[in-house]
Amino acid sequence: MDSAVDSNLRLTLLHHAGSAIRGWLTAVSPAESRAIFVVLLVGLLLWVLRLPRDRVCPPGDEPAGWSSNLKLWAALALAIQIVIYLTF
Repeated sequence: MDSAVDSNLRLTLLHHAGSAIRGWLTAVSPAESRAIFVVLLVGLLLWVLRLPRDRVCPPGDEPAGWSSNLKLWAALALAIQIVIYLTF
């Protein structure tokens, strides 16, 4: 019987915690959440663009063409995501 009471107490505590988190998240409007997400993507884009070349290109003994620069592809993917979130 103690385990039933203990599990009910735990369930109740989890429900209270879940309700509190749900309340915090529903207090944020869709426009605010979109703005927060776009700001995070722009910050990530700026970080990617500032990465040094030796961190985003293959080592010196491999051929290094424009397509082997990972910074270009990461920036392109982030830019597409930013446009999508700003548009829709």
